[in-house]
Amino acid sequence: MTICLIDTNIFLCLAFEDPGYQHCGKLLDQAFKGDFTLLLSSVQITEILTPFYRAQDHVGLEKMKKEIIKLEPKVRNVDQQIAEKAAQYRSTVKTPNGRWLALADSIILATAVLEKAKILYTIDTDFLNIKEIKIKAPEMEITDWMKQYGSPKRSDPKIC
Repeated sequence: MTICLIDTNIFLCLAFEDPGYQHCGKLLDQAFKGDFTLLLSSVQITEILTPFYRAQDHVGLEKMKKEIIKLEPKVRNVDQQIAEKAAQYRSTVKTPNGRWLALADSIILATAVLEKAKILYTIDTDFLNIKEIKIKAPEMEITDWMKQYGSPKRSDPKIC
């Protein structure tokens, strides 16, 4: 079965009904139907749940936990192999803005590559320079997503 990693921002785009959330919902529906094996890094669980904890949104938190469980993802913990590969990415990959790839993004990328995911789905432009794995937005190329919906802002408290 094909393995695909879905980045944190796709879950949050759907949860908060950000622009383009319908596409994110369709992608997660495909994962739910078993069209591919959903891969997540354990770091993503933290990223996905943090906005709900910060907002003290206990209803939203429980709903998100249940949705993640229903998707039956393969969750890869951060181990020595992931940590070393992530360190390589943190030291070699720059974003389109010239910054080093963020720690969480490096871990997510390392997880996708080491687990041999076919596609890393994201709406984050920081992944645009990645060549080791196919990077796509839900239902379109990431550059098309950016033209149509823009990119989530790093300063957005829902994401950070």
